[in-house]
Amino acid sequence: MGFESIQLFELAAKNSKTKASGAGGSGMKTQISSQNKLQLGSWKNKDFSIVIFDLSHVNEALESFKAKPVHGIIGADVLLEGKAIIDYFNHYLYLK
Repeated sequence: MGFESIQLFELAAKNSKTKASGAGGSGMKTQISSQNKLQLGSWKNKDFSIVIFDLSHVNEALESFKAKPVHGIIGADVLLEGKAIIDYFNHYLYLK
């Protein structure tokens, strides 16, 4: 989740000592928001922690390709817990 989305999603964020890496950046400062409800389609998690970090580099890259900006990135934590199957051909994400 990006810092700019804290207010939008009404997250209670706290500073974190963890540094984020991936999605084109590394060593980025983070915050964490715990005990959130996350729902993607019919898949739900009622006690989910969200890592918050600067997504401006991601959104700048998307905008350079005339794509819409994002509020967050679905991470391996969600994909593993949901036993994800990604159907790239049909553009579907399945979560159990």
